[in-house]
Amino acid sequence: MEIIPLINLKKGKMVEPKYLENVSLNELLERFKDDKLYILDHDGIEKNKPNLCLYQKLSKHHELWVDAGPQVLGDVVDSVIAGANSITIRKNLWQDTDISGIKEISENKIYGEVTLERYSISGTITSLVYDVDGLVVFDKKNQIEGDFKSAERLKDICKRYETYAYGLKKKNAAYWEKLGVTGLLIDIERAEEFKRK
Repeated sequence: MEIIPLINLKKGKMVEPKYLENVSLNELLERFKDDKLYILDHDGIEKNKPNLCLYQKLSKHHELWVDAGPQVLGDVVDSVIAGANSITIRKNLWQDTDISGIKEISENKIYGEVTLERYSISGTITSLVYDVDGLVVFDKKNQIEGDFKSAERLKDICKRYETYAYGLKKKNAAYWEKLGVTGLLIDIERAEEFKRK
């Protein structure tokens, strides 16, 4: 199972994990040098102000998967030019997304964000995601464990799409793998396992 560190961007900077006492964020990122990073850009998602300059800096040493809430094709182009290798599209922010139009201008992978709750309402994944390369599920492990139907929905999604799940603990990888998830996005802000030992 692929494990991808997730970095939060808020107010124009990377959110520094609270547990980092003797380790700087730059030192932590150095551990992931040349690895893939998932960038969860809250400024882009919430205010439509993605941190393109930070993408440029991070892309020098990392493969970037950017989730910045693009709302038009130009937003995708901006992220790709700034260094994104993969992009996550959020249907609630870009209702009339034309994935084929995106794929005409970029060979980068395009993922759709989906929640299992929305999936259960529509009953069909195609109305939610379009012609994407894969999906990102932000439902948490305890939400899925407590609801048999959600677990079955996730298994169904994983059969059809390369699926990545948001996780807080690397030790839960076996649980997610059993459901068919391709990889985990581990939030370094919350996952103390990234702490220097």
